[in-house]
Amino acid sequence: MRLRAHHKLFLSYSLLVAAVVVALTVGVDRSLRAPLLDQARDELLREIALGREIYDGSPEVHPDSLARHLGSITGHRVTVIEPTGRVIGDSGVEPDEVAALEDHFGRPEVRSALSDGRGVFIRESVSVGTELLYAAVLTDRGDVLRFAVGIDEIEEAVAGVRRQVLQVGAIALLLGGLFSLGFSAAVTGPLRRIQSTASAMAGGDLTRRVRSWRRDELGDLGAALDALADELQIRLGQLEDEREEMRALIDSMLEGVLAVDDEAVIVRANPAARRMFGLDREFRSARVEEVARRTAFVTLVRRAARGEALPPTELTHDDKHFLVTAAPLPRGGAVLVFLDTTELRRLEGVRRDFVANVSHELKTPLTVIRGHSETLTDDDLPPELRKRFSETLRKNADRLHEILDDLLDLSRIESGGWVPDPARVHIESVAREAWQPFGESAEERRIAFEVRVPPEAGQVKADPQAVHQVLSNLFGNAIRYTPEGGRIEIVARRKEDGWIEVEVGDTGSGIPGAHLDRVFERFYRVDPARSRAEGGTGLGLSIVRHLVERHGGQVWAESELERGTRIFFTLPGMDPGR
Repeated sequence: MRLRAHHKLFLSYSLLVAAVVVALTVGVDRSLRAPLLDQARDELLREIALGREIYDGSPEVHPDSLARHLGSITGHRVTVIEPTGRVIGDSGVEPDEVAALEDHFGRPEVRSALSDGRGVFIRESVSVGTELLYAAVLTDRGDVLRFAVGIDEIEEAVAGVRRQVLQVGAIALLLGGLFSLGFSAAVTGPLRRIQSTASAMAGGDLTRRVRSWRRDELGDLGAALDALADELQIRLGQLEDEREEMRALIDSMLEGVLAVDDEAVIVRANPAARRMFGLDREFRSARVEEVARRTAFVTLVRRAARGEALPPTELTHDDKHFLVTAAPLPRGGAVLVFLDTTELRRLEGVRRDFVANVSHELKTPLTVIRGHSETLTDDDLPPELRKRFSETLRKNADRLHEILDDLLDLSRIESGGWVPDPARVHIESVAREAWQPFGESAEERRIAFEVRVPPEAGQVKADPQAVHQVLSNLFGNAIRYTPEGGRIEIVARRKEDGWIEVEVGDTGSGIPGAHLDRVFERFYRVDPARSRAEGGTGLGLSIVRHLVERHGGQVWAESELERGTRIFFTLPGMDPGR
């Protein structure tokens, strides 16, 4: 059914009044409920402060008796909780049921009281099932005293006011509807329709049309107005599409884009720029000094705002490096583009360090091989010296081979050329297999080896060869730094999230705390001279980290000087029952 103009006006007024009533209802609900809750919270805090004085002043009285006494005085539910979370007194249950109450350590008000001395929260009670206001304080006796009070009365008061507002609103809606119906019926006509449509178009609403079927001048005027609206809507739609395309393009850029006016006020920032400069998601506009106070940044933006076209310029902000370009806008202001080169600089540094480290690691054995090979060309060299030099050449050649193998493995893993092939892996069997090459050396040095893998933590879902290489590298490091008569052990345990945590520990010399965060870097050594003397390549732990992380796990180290080192890593576990 087609609605007449006065019907539309009537419905508009009715909806407006209804919206105002709803807004008033919501506003009253929010503005009344908050003060009442604040008042209840303040009263409860005063009462619990008094209860704390009574509780601390009665050390000879059992906590449960004090809870019931305080509950009878205040009319609230009173609970006494030990710092461990065990309930030792509650006025809301029978004395013989107190011990059966669940642990309260996880309650937010209890945790807040234990950490800050006081906690106030509104939440739904686990035992009662209704929303309560909780207040908890830490007593001098070390226990947590908690008061709980229902907020039903507050909710009822707010509901009463809400009902009154709705009643008044219903009357206002009825009166407003009658008035609007009478008014609209009196003034409707073609002229009002044209004037209304023109006003709507002037306000930006191009969806309104006159749709006049009159065959006179008013009809022609209405048709011309409709044609104008159609044309404007098409043009504005095209402009809006282009604007959205441009916005999507700018927002998808990895480079940060800032638009500033001629006063150096930032009027727009794409998501990348907001991330770079820590701007809020709802960012609208801000002066350049509010975004960053660094002189170089402010000067650069102001130069661009004055219409100066800037060539690519390097800029440092909050330990990040940017390459900035700027272009002036025709109507004043400028657009600045920030390319984050921090990662490129870091990778360049890593590349330089890697080349330097590789050159250094390869130079040492090559120097030895070259020197000894030149000596071996001497025909008068004694046989025993020739044999010793030949053995030195073999060891350094083996060391070069180990370094190159580790470099190839590390390059294959980091480049993504190696992908884990997960299977069911028994930790104990793989650990004993990985230990075999070190068994003879361990027996000669009287180093004990122990495997402790309980059944529930005995299996992981991982690449078998990767697990073998991880354990082999860790065993090699452990036996290298463990003295005679020491001990190396591997322990596995299942975590609550189902992952398996594996620990490889030794009783060696240990690692200083300042080095623990860097031991998994390539070629990083705590004692370079000793590591090279004992044959380490400096890549083993880096390979371990990459292999574990490729499985989604984590690896870390703990150590005490002269007491040993423990390396931990996690792998996805298998269901022990399968």
